[in-house]
Amino acid sequence: MEFYRNRRKSFNLILTYSGILFVMILIFLYSIGIINDEVSTKGIAISSIFILILGFLVIKMLLALKDTSPLLILELEGIVSKVTPMSKAAGLILWDDIADMNINKVGGDTLITLTIKRPDNYIPAIRKKISALMLKGAHDAEGNLLLHLSAAELDIEAPELFNKIVAFRADLARQ
Repeated sequence: MEFYRNRRKSFNLILTYSGILFVMILIFLYSIGIINDEVSTKGIAISSIFILILGFLVIKMLLALKDTSPLLILELEGIVSKVTPMSKAAGLILWDDIADMNINKVGGDTLITLTIKRPDNYIPAIRKKISALMLKGAHDAEGNLLLHLSAAELDIEAPELFNKIVAFRADLARQ
């Protein structure tokens, strides 16, 4: 089962990030003294950091719009996801390694949290592809790895995606 990018959702995210980027540019211009001839080094530093991050994200998302491959695939062996950096770096997440799944509201997004019971199978691949800082706080009290899936850019909403994943896994268990 494959889930693809919803271009409208992706475009809305790009517009949101672009709006925030525009505000950060205005803060930067204000901080360098163009508006009132006063320079604020903290404002320059903070707005510069956000401008770089948001600029990178907007460019990356614009380039990703060309990708027509599925962002989430449910296979007989497990889940392949490209919806979050950690899930993309983890590669194939085996059904046998998923101890639990639940849905959580985090900020403005609803995430599906996968509790991975054998994190040592995935952590080396994640560390190789993304910063080790991303793994900080990614474990629960029992040492399981917590991977999040987002439906923010998918052609399906998170609760419906969660139900489809649970149903797909249940069908596999019955076979």
